[in-house]
Amino acid sequence: MNTPAPRDEFVTSQSHSPEEAARARLRGLGSRVTEPRVRVLAVLMQGVDPLSHQAVCDALPDDSGIDRVTVYRVLDWLVTGGIVHKTAGADRVFRFSLAEHDAAREAAHRSHSHFHCTQCGRDFCLEGAEPPAMPKAALPAGFAADHAELTIKGACADCARLGALHKTGNAPCPK
Repeated sequence: MNTPAPRDEFVTSQSHSPEEAARARLRGLGSRVTEPRVRVLAVLMQGVDPLSHQAVCDALPDDSGIDRVTVYRVLDWLVTGGIVHKTAGADRVFRFSLAEHDAAREAAHRSHSHFHCTQCGRDFCLEGAEPPAMPKAALPAGFAADHAELTIKGACADCARLGALHKTGNAPCPK
């Protein structure tokens, strides 16, 4: 099991385990605290990159007793509650990432861009890279857009480096 590096302010505290931080976050939001919600949220709070349903399942301990359907339900509940964002990747797989705490940061996060590595399949948030302005003329009459998304595709730094090494015969072909 690969556990991503912590990214949430609750998790970085030395006194809190990821589960304690998730439990505190759910309580702070006035939400019902259940073990599946705590465990799934803890995984997402530790994630640096958006995680697929499968990645969340893989990150849960084998003895968690949480089945795939329960993970889907918890992820849907977290999205509905605004705790987590759900985005579709180029591979049409949904990925989930923690929503921001601060309203201004949340608004900025809603309108940011992504980079999708076509070699390894990872997705990266591009902070500070705003999608292009939404073209009003392109929308049919009566339509009202609320946000735009931009995904840049190519090779991430790791895959680009491996690809360059492969061309020189010094590394195996990346994925």
